Amino acid sequence: MGAAVARRLALDGREVMLIARRDRQQDDGGLAMAAGGWPEPVEASVVDRPRTLRAGFSAQGAQALASYCARQEIPFRRTGQLLIARDDAEMAVLEDIKQRDPSVDLLSVADVAAHERGLRCVGGLFAPDAGIVDGDALRLALRIEAENAGAFVTEDCRLVAAYPMRRGFEVDLGGMPGELETVRCDSLINATEDYEAVQIAARVDGMRNHAPPELSGPGSKRYKLEGTAPFDRLVVPGCRGPKSAALFFSGFQGESWMDVLSESRDVAGRGDEPGTDGPRSPDFRIQGQAEHGIPGLINLFGIDARSETRAALALADAVLDALSGRADWSGMLPVPPSSLAVA
Repeated sequence: MGAAVARRLALDGREVMLIARRDRQQDDGGLAMAAGGWPEPVEASVVDRPRTLRAGFSAQGAQALASYCARQEIPFRRTGQLLIARDDAEMAVLEDIKQRDPSVDLLSVADVAAHERGLRCVGGLFAPDAGIVDGDALRLALRIEAENAGAFVTEDCRLVAAYPMRRGFEVDLGGMPGELETVRCDSLINATEDYEAVQIAARVDGMRNHAPPELSGPGSKRYKLEGTAPFDRLVVPGCRGPKSAALFFSGFQGESWMDVLSESRDVAGRGDEPGTDGPRSPDFRIQGQAEHGIPGLINLFGIDARSETRAALALADAVLDALSGRADWSGMLPVPPSSLAVA
């Protein structure tokens, strides 16, 4: 996410410093983080709750991602995604999705077996707009493009504290033990993932009471499965309750992965509606001066590792629009970005 934002701001002619994480497996407190790494799933748009920032930016970002990968020759494979119904109630959920999105296909048990053998279900839904991307190659390309546009990228320090000034910020950066350096900047963008975004926000003077407590937990965990990859497509083994939080997908070399959201979510965000069970994943939140009162500070909250990749390019445009005063995303639904940087 940070590399996408740095690239977009650098292409706009701004001086940018990207503080990137060398070890993505732990946060600053030594706690395990959701694995990034290669490969990364790009889920279908039907898994997102309609009329939310998550749905809007993910749809825009996925389209931009496919174009960017083609231009940069980054490995990207369109696999499609299967949502499985385990009973008639879940099948009714998939039928509702089909009515809302004619691009997806309802599947019988035989149809599901034709896509993926061995799945026990009463039916399913196939969404073609899903796939996998080489996440490491993507981040490297974004960083290189950012640096070619003048951005400075470092993995040798971390943000210790930031203090809003009359204009801009003083930022304390920690490197080796005992080392501390202070730099000045006009704007500060917190574009980290999951609960680390809340941790970083709390280090900005004046922000402690504005960090959303509901986003203080980890967003997802990724596991590499032993043996042959069980599926060729992205597979969600259920569309209600905890099963809808799991995602199985294959890699480019035949390895298999399982990604699990820390909170269960019902497909299409039905988890908190009457007659359904389980909580839903929090929506994206682009927090600017209107919410916390600090000029030049933008926090991106709710960006879990599972959705970051497909939404990153669109969110980077949203950050630029917010800094330029073209948009205030507080409480707003996404609109077509002003200049999606894919060309």
